[in-house]
Amino acid sequence: MSDAFRQRGLNADDLLAKSGVPIGPTDEMDVHHLSDLFSGMWEQAVARTNDPGIGLTRVGHPLAAFGVVSHMLLSSTNVLAAAKCLSRFAALVSPTFSMDVVHEDKVYVVSFAISGGRRPVPMQRFDFLASVFLAGAQWITGKRLVPNVMYMPFPEPADTTPWRDAYGCHVEFNASSFRGEFKACDFEQAIPTSDPAIADMCVRMTEQAAQELGEHFTGKVRQMLTKILHKGDPRREQVAEMLCISERTLQRRLSEEGTSFAELVDAVRRERAERMLARGYLSVTEMACELGFSDPSNFYRACKRWFGLSPSSLRVTQ
Repeated sequence: MSDAFRQRGLNADDLLAKSGVPIGPTDEMDVHHLSDLFSGMWEQAVARTNDPGIGLTRVGHPLAAFGVVSHMLLSSTNVLAAAKCLSRFAALVSPTFSMDVVHEDKVYVVSFAISGGRRPVPMQRFDFLASVFLAGAQWITGKRLVPNVMYMPFPEPADTTPWRDAYGCHVEFNASSFRGEFKACDFEQAIPTSDPAIADMCVRMTEQAAQELGEHFTGKVRQMLTKILHKGDPRREQVAEMLCISERTLQRRLSEEGTSFAELVDAVRRERAERMLARGYLSVTEMACELGFSDPSNFYRACKRWFGLSPSSLRVTQ
């Protein structure tokens, strides 16, 4: 982002300071606050340049800020393998975005999602994501990756030329989501620097980096579940929407980390039940509601399965 702004004569720190979003301690900043800061920066950039297409600015080195993820992409077998790796470890690049890669008929569809905050996510942030993705693909293959069509969930600008030129294809505005459709043969083109041994090593290093930074996808889902548990039985589609991804992506990424949505719901409920039972100030019915059980009898059966005793017995023995 700093590189893109600098190319247009803008200073990222200045844009950040004037984003209209209060900047607090970084250790207290959640992903939604961070997303608002980024959105505010892009809004400022548009206002200062009077250029709604500023998000299409190509950066000098698209993988410069990717860290260990860049090595993983360069050692991948082909564009498809690299895209799937980027999808899996997107949070290491930025905690505010996610992407999904789906094979449909004879094409691959890459969808981009951005976690929102209090303010709407501007089009320029999506443009920038796609621009970095396309530039990165060209960097690792030496060939320009041109979509069949790009779909954008924003009103059509008065002049669509900058978007058609940047993407090299037809751009469909007012779409349901932000996504690009690509030829299968383009995604299957080999990466010259591919090396299976290095790729395996990079995946292990990236997994370790994700764990050290606390950016495992499982942790994000746990956070969402903790926020909504008291509202009733959590649903996959509900959590997927909160994370700005599809249900299929939710299930796939949890599976990659060796768990499932149902297992996480059960684990989060058990942990919260232990804390509430230890405190003992809530009735069994109140605890059942706080844990999202529609019927106290379901909480009773869960306690028997978790702890071997009924919730009433556990409250007495604490």
